[in-house]
Amino acid sequence: MPTFTFSAQVAIANPIIFVFKRTYKTSRSNMSTETENKATVLIVDDMLESITILSSCLADEYHLLTANNGHTAIELAARHLPDLILLDVVMSNLDGYGVCEQLKAQPCTTEIPIIFVTALLNAADEERGFALGAVDYVSKPISCTTLRARVRAHILQKKMKDKLLAFSQELEQKELEADKSKRLLNAVLDAIPIRVFWKDPDARYIGCNRHFANDNGMNSSEEIIGRTDFDLMPERAFALQAFAHTVITTGQSLLNQEGAITTHDGKLTHISLNHVPLLETDGSVIGIVGAYEDITQRKHTFDALQDAKIKLETKLTEIVSLQEKLLEAAVRDPLTGLYNRRYLTETLDIMLAQATRNKVPLSAVMIDIDHFKDVNDSYGHPTGDEALKCLAQFLSAQARTSDIVCRLGGEEFLILMMGASGDNAQMKIDQYRDDFSKILIHYQNNEFKLTFSAGIAVYPQHTENSKKLLEYADLALYAAKHNGRNQVSVFTKKVR
Repeated sequence: MPTFTFSAQVAIANPIIFVFKRTYKTSRSNMSTETENKATVLIVDDMLESITILSSCLADEYHLLTANNGHTAIELAARHLPDLILLDVVMSNLDGYGVCEQLKAQPCTTEIPIIFVTALLNAADEERGFALGAVDYVSKPISCTTLRARVRAHILQKKMKDKLLAFSQELEQKELEADKSKRLLNAVLDAIPIRVFWKDPDARYIGCNRHFANDNGMNSSEEIIGRTDFDLMPERAFALQAFAHTVITTGQSLLNQEGAITTHDGKLTHISLNHVPLLETDGSVIGIVGAYEDITQRKHTFDALQDAKIKLETKLTEIVSLQEKLLEAAVRDPLTGLYNRRYLTETLDIMLAQATRNKVPLSAVMIDIDHFKDVNDSYGHPTGDEALKCLAQFLSAQARTSDIVCRLGGEEFLILMMGASGDNAQMKIDQYRDDFSKILIHYQNNEFKLTFSAGIAVYPQHTENSKKLLEYADLALYAAKHNGRNQVSVFTKKVR
C-alpha cells in the first residue's frame, strides 16, 4: 500500500494548493499517470485538516481543486466547471448553504452535483440542503470507503445524465431537420403536377399533396386524413383496395396500373397508377406511397415518386438510429454501475456462442444477499443501497477481465464466468463468499457485516439453453438459501 505525506501552502481568500507525494515499494517505472481521463472534484472547507483528509481519500482517482472559503469556491467552480463539489456546511463569512444557493443560481454551475460534508447533521439541515439542490451528504468523521463510493456514484450518474442530454439534443436536432425536410418535400410535391398520396397499413389515407386533394374536391391535404377509397372514389374503391392489399401483403410495388377516374367536377381522366410500399428498416411494410398522372407523363411520375420514397426512408432510418443510441446508453445500473438485466439479455447468447466456438464451459452464478430485508428495516434504504454498492464493488474487484458482472435487481446479482467449470466456479465463488463475509460495511453511524448465497449452473453441462441456464442457477441459489444461506450450491437434478 502507498504511504502519503502532505505539504500545503495557504493564502487568504485563495484556493489551497496541495502537493501529494506518494512512496511505493515498487519502482517508479511501474507508476503511470492517466490524468487526462480523470474527473475533477472541488473540495471546499475552511479547515486545512479536513481538506487534507478529503484529498487523501480522492487523490488517486480524481483531479482535485481546493478552496478554503465560499467566495473562492464559487469562482473556481465557474472557471473550471468540476464534475462534483464536496462542500463543508459550517464555514465563516459564507457558509455551505449560501455557496450552494449561489452555484445553483448560475447557469454554468447549476448542474454540478454538490455533496455536503458536515459533522452536525439533523433532519432539518438535511432537508434544507436537498431543497437547495444538494445530491447527498457525507458525515464527519470521514470514511474514505463511503466517500469514494458516493463520489464515484454521483460522478457516474452525472456522466450518464450528460450523455443522455447530448443524445436528446442530437435527436431534437435531427427531428428539426426531419421536419424541415418534410416541409420541403411537401412544397416540392405541391409544386409538381402529379397527384401523390400515402396510406397506412389499413389503406386509410394519411397524407397527400394539394393536387390530389383538389381532384377530390377538398382545399387541403388535412381533409383527406382518415378517409378511404370508398369515401373518395366509390366507383373504383374495390379495385384500389385490391391494389393496396397486394402491396401491403407482398411488399412489392404495383406500377403502371392503367385506368380512369372521375374527378369531383365530373371530368373523366385516364391515369397510370403506381403503388409503392413504405418499408421500415427491418423490411416490414408500414404503409403505401401512391401517385397517378396522365400516361404521357409516366417517366416523370415514377422518378418523382422514387425520389420521395428515398427521402422518407432516409429520414426514418436516421430517427431509428438515434433511438437505438439512446437505448444503448441505458445498459448500466445507476446505483452500482454494474451491467443491468437488459445488457445481460443482449450478451448471454453471444457468450454462449463464444463458449461453443471455443469448446469451453460457461458458468452462470446467481448471487443474493442474505437477510437483506433486515438491513433495510433496521438501518433504512440508504444504508441498504450502500450495502449493494459495497457488494458490487467487491465483485467487480474480484472478477476476471473475461467475467461479466450484472445487477439483476434488488439484492440479486449475476456473474458470467467464461471457461469456468462448475468445480472451478464453486471454489472461486466460495472464496468470494468467505472474503465478503469479513468486510465491515460502514455507513453514517452504522457498522455491520453481510453474507451472500450463490447458485451455479454450467453450460453445456446442465443445459445449452440460455433461459434454462439462468433458471437453473436460480434454482441452485434457492437450494443454497433453503439449506441455511451463506453457502454456494451447484445445480443438480435434485434441486429442480
